[in-house]
Amino acid sequence: MRNVRVFFTKHGRMKFASHLDMNRLMTRIIRRSGVPIWYTEGFNQHPYITFALPLSLGFTSDYEIMDIRVIDDEFTNEQVKAALEKVFPDGLVVTAVENMVLKTGEVAFAEFAITFKEGEKDFAERLNAFLSQESILTEKKTKKGKMKEIDMAPCIKRFSISKRFSAEEGESVVLNLVLSAGGENNLNPTLLLAAFGETPYYTVCRKMIYDSAMECFK
Repeated sequence: MRNVRVFFTKHGRMKFASHLDMNRLMTRIIRRSGVPIWYTEGFNQHPYITFALPLSLGFTSDYEIMDIRVIDDEFTNEQVKAALEKVFPDGLVVTAVENMVLKTGEVAFAEFAITFKEGEKDFAERLNAFLSQESILTEKKTKKGKMKEIDMAPCIKRFSISKRFSAEEGESVVLNLVLSAGGENNLNPTLLLAAFGETPYYTVCRKMIYDSAMECFK
């Protein structure tokens, strides 16, 4: 028996699937795939599935990670990938299946691409000034349900802002943002943008997950 890490992308209509929806969906997918997976013990047995860093509702992603436990050591990672590809729905694409290297608790950062329909002329400049502040205070709900004031500035590892033009969508502002992720230091980009104030319509795509050394999380 071994732990296997499944890497996949999430786009299109699948962005409307919540983390709870994904848990249910992947449970059905694993059962349909025929992959010899380990089931939890007890009255309500279900396939062992865990996600490295749950994705917020409405976000797309180029780098999703799901861990499963394969009980047949002769069932190769290539076979796992092929079996999952046959049953993955539109919007989800398996990119790789590898043996697990790092524990999910070692996730440290996440990178996002946030695309805004450009609003007022100086929007990019105001966004840059906001993110460059030494302190960005807001309130965040704790696991116990209480509100706590936090400083988000130390959670911003790096950011860059650029402009993009396409004949279909016109001019957009793209914010590439690397934030602390995992555990108590996890910062959702929507919390940061809420503190910024009113913004044009935007979309969020998670591009990568990193470990503490800023290496791709494997």
